[in-house]
Amino acid sequence: MPRFSDHELGMSRKITRRDFLDGVAVTAAGAAAAMALPGAAQASPGAPHGHTGGHGHGRPNAPYPPTATGLRGQQPGAYDVAHAVRDGAFVPGHISDTRESYDLVVVGGGLSGLAAAHLYRRHAGPGARVLILDALDDFGGHARRNEFHVGRTLLLSNGGTVNIDTPSTWSREARDLLTKDLGVDLKALEATVKSDAYAPYALRSGTLFTSERWGKDQLVIRETGESWASYATKLPMSGTSRAALVRLYTTTEDFFPGLTDAQKKEILARTPYETYLRERLGLDDDALEVVKRGTNGLWGVNVDRVAAADAWATGQPGFGGLGLEHTPWPGAGRTPLMHLAETEEDGNFYFPEGNAALARLLVSRLVPDAFDERRPNWREIVTAQADYSRLDDRDNAVRIRLGSTAFQVRNEGRHGAVVDYAKDGRSHRVRAKGVVMACWNSVSSYVMPELPAEQVTAMRYGTKVPLVYARVALRDWRAFAQARVSRVSTPSMFFSGFGLPTVTDIGDFAMPHRPELPTVVSLSATPNSPGLVCRDQHKAGRRTLIRMPFEDFEREIRDAMTRSLGAYGFDPARDITAVTVNRWAHGYAYEYNSLDDAALFQPESQRPYAKARRPVGRIAIANSDAEAFGYTHAAFDAAVRAVAHLL
Repeated sequence: MPRFSDHELGMSRKITRRDFLDGVAVTAAGAAAAMALPGAAQASPGAPHGHTGGHGHGRPNAPYPPTATGLRGQQPGAYDVAHAVRDGAFVPGHISDTRESYDLVVVGGGLSGLAAAHLYRRHAGPGARVLILDALDDFGGHARRNEFHVGRTLLLSNGGTVNIDTPSTWSREARDLLTKDLGVDLKALEATVKSDAYAPYALRSGTLFTSERWGKDQLVIRETGESWASYATKLPMSGTSRAALVRLYTTTEDFFPGLTDAQKKEILARTPYETYLRERLGLDDDALEVVKRGTNGLWGVNVDRVAAADAWATGQPGFGGLGLEHTPWPGAGRTPLMHLAETEEDGNFYFPEGNAALARLLVSRLVPDAFDERRPNWREIVTAQADYSRLDDRDNAVRIRLGSTAFQVRNEGRHGAVVDYAKDGRSHRVRAKGVVMACWNSVSSYVMPELPAEQVTAMRYGTKVPLVYARVALRDWRAFAQARVSRVSTPSMFFSGFGLPTVTDIGDFAMPHRPELPTVVSLSATPNSPGLVCRDQHKAGRRTLIRMPFEDFEREIRDAMTRSLGAYGFDPARDITAVTVNRWAHGYAYEYNSLDDAALFQPESQRPYAKARRPVGRIAIANSDAEAFGYTHAAFDAAVRAVAHLL
């Protein structure tokens, strides 16, 4: 429960999100206020995205989703048709045959779907006609751009997929798509990150200990370079709990003397990280409260359901004395294989809007007149203006039709397929020589009637990781500077923490980084239910997110920031200018783990994700689900495989 009243938190103050409640304009006055912002969205989710007569970003009838605030990501209404199909309650009514025929229809406009369209045309020729359908009101899937305007200042942030992770491990095809087709210069991109931008302000990290858990709200700050022994003395817990935390971060003890490297990794792979922390390092409930969410960012669950082997492989503390070789255990999950393979080629490859930049680059190649630059390069794409009214223009060889949910996809004879989809409350039909299902496997399992029963079961095995990326535009960050913190962990609250953005300077965009200037703060949460197996935790977290109204997210944001920084001058009513909550009830692709998934120890061809991606006639399967790996290069690899089948 929030410590402060709604009035104290500024819940009654008009900000950008008030103009668009859950992404829908609620009053004429609200719409007018929104239009006063540069590039503000004017249409509600599900509004037509075909050619409407508008000719540019922010012009009449041309929606611009990146600036829409409130509840975004998988916004209200976007999943209604899919849920009705799942529940057997969808009645399509009359299906209007559009008489449109394409070489390829792609169901899903995320990175995998956009890449599939691009790769198909690269091989089939620029004359190939492609239609991309997506249920959301923006392209890119989880690669979502959040754009704010505070006065004359442009602020950008990722609403989903963050960075280009470990490119040294990418397949040749995925890397060629990134560096050759899209022209991304990785070393030059790395140089756009200004890692020393906050250096003049000597910022540190802090942890908020809340009154409900610890008796009073207390922000404990760790000084730069401060030892764990010194820092632990500040923590509001017993000496035993403090000593366990110090041991966790400084241990040099080998808990498995006499065992080989492989034997140690075998034990760690079968042991939950929480069990390891309790039994080997002596952490009690209070000590665990501080570190239990350290695994959320990769797996969406706490330390209770992550294997100790995976924790070791991804740099979690507590393994300093085991002397493990920098090689994976042969039966380990996918993530350790990636992180252990890092080389000098790998660095901080990051766009200010995350990998939404890659989605925009792909769209610029597919629909050349979708941007003010006919074909912006990787630097220009950050500020290139998108004209969404051009995406579904009938004259385009490639058309992107947003707000469109496929409810049946089937083969038609030996040489084609039929796709039925719902848009704006009506049902439509298109035909194609081939289809790439680049949506979630679970959706495909309900809309492809020809699937064998075994494949349906395989598609429904994995459960996507639910997550929330919230973004808050501030007038300034003086309170951070006063507290001298860049990031605050909030381990006992809904959001696990919040922090200032990475500073980048790319093309015409430069992230402001002086305390008196606006900024955008990032928060994240992965709701789960400790004690259950991972897939059941993800299902419970999904239900939480779908039922949670925007006002509850906003209240949690304001409460966490006020408790942490109120003593340093933060006033949520004054300082917050906009709130965007990117809700991904169906987030990361499910990644198999050695605690819950016996299939991990089977040959890859026998694992559910491999069975699920088998093509059916002229319908191929893509998306990161097909790789059981929630990363951009996995989405690209799936697209490569699907297109190869169709061609």
